[in-house]
Amino acid sequence: MAQESENANKNEHGANGIISLEQMINSLKEKDYIATSQKKYRVADPNYEEEQFYFQFLIEFQDKEQWILHSTTSIRDRITEQQWHSEHIKRLNAYVKKAYVVVPDGLNAKERTNAANYNNKIIQKKIYSALDGVIPFETAYRMIEHKAASLMNSGKAHAKLGLHFEEKLVDALNNQQNFDKWKNQSATSVGYLYSLYVDVMKKLCVDSREVLSVKATSDIPKLPSGGTPKTDVLLEINTLNGTLEYSFSCKRSSADRVSVHEYTADAFSRVLNPDDEELRSLLLEFQTAGGVRAMNSESANQLEKHLIKYRDRLCKWVLAGIGGEGEPKVQWASHIITVNENLNEYKISSIDEYIKEYDIQGVTGQLGTPFQWTYPSGGKGKRIQLKGKMI
Repeated sequence: MAQESENANKNEHGANGIISLEQMINSLKEKDYIATSQKKYRVADPNYEEEQFYFQFLIEFQDKEQWILHSTTSIRDRITEQQWHSEHIKRLNAYVKKAYVVVPDGLNAKERTNAANYNNKIIQKKIYSALDGVIPFETAYRMIEHKAASLMNSGKAHAKLGLHFEEKLVDALNNQQNFDKWKNQSATSVGYLYSLYVDVMKKLCVDSREVLSVKATSDIPKLPSGGTPKTDVLLEINTLNGTLEYSFSCKRSSADRVSVHEYTADAFSRVLNPDDEELRSLLLEFQTAGGVRAMNSESANQLEKHLIKYRDRLCKWVLAGIGGEGEPKVQWASHIITVNENLNEYKISSIDEYIKEYDIQGVTGQLGTPFQWTYPSGGKGKRIQLKGKMI
């Protein structure tokens, strides 16, 4: 009976891995990264009747290139089956350029080592391999994203990658297998982008034993002015002691300065200190001039002296919306996640930690702030635009 139970668990574990891989493919297809996909892909040698060569999934990109993917929760000698199948599928279908065995992100140490060792043998060409790698879910997701992005112009690719991290985060946080695995409620759950889920929960110092449910959304209402709130993803965690709410701003890390804020001089004045009339006058003067150098030098010096006093308040408003318009719990960000797609790295910081990081890294801007001060295209004399580095 014990052996039967163990086999049943192995089968359920394997089935959950296939479900998670299918979820990933469907999610990437919805984002237009994948043109088409096929489950239970089979092909026959033209000299034989039976479709004997099989992979769990085939995906096709916009350029017609195809990859085959196969989920496994354990690396054993039978991986030679996938070697055999992938070699002949590539021989018979010239569009198939890559073949990957995909393993869960949350494997135990032994299985993780087995997978990494086998992958290294392939990469270092220590063995003959028709497989191109044995990779975790996170890596498979990233590789598909970047293959698809390489087919787009750079502007569209960056926009898609930035936007889709928000959806990726929501998918991970709402995944029931992730929740069950994290709560130790299931020994057979594989999860979906599980390491991202765990990293968020660790950062928030949430005790899994106290959590009843987790719900995330990227459907954040517009600000009263019609503008976009700083919050990209809202997370609600129901616990034995009440409901916890967290709000995340998701940003692409960039060495270049990008537009991070745009409001009128009056709005700057209201948020920073509505009673500081000199500040308001200087902000209006800057707005008219459109730049620090275009402004009267004495006025620029005075503005800098004022802004240094309100630096922390300014940073919180610019980065998180704190102190500005909107609903604080929903539209003001409590955390920032910066994403480096090239390195497949992300960093989760509270707003205060992120502002301190500006100082640690020596990020400097203008007027005693970390930001460059300018005006939006066509908005000189009407609005002030700030540009900043996402670190």
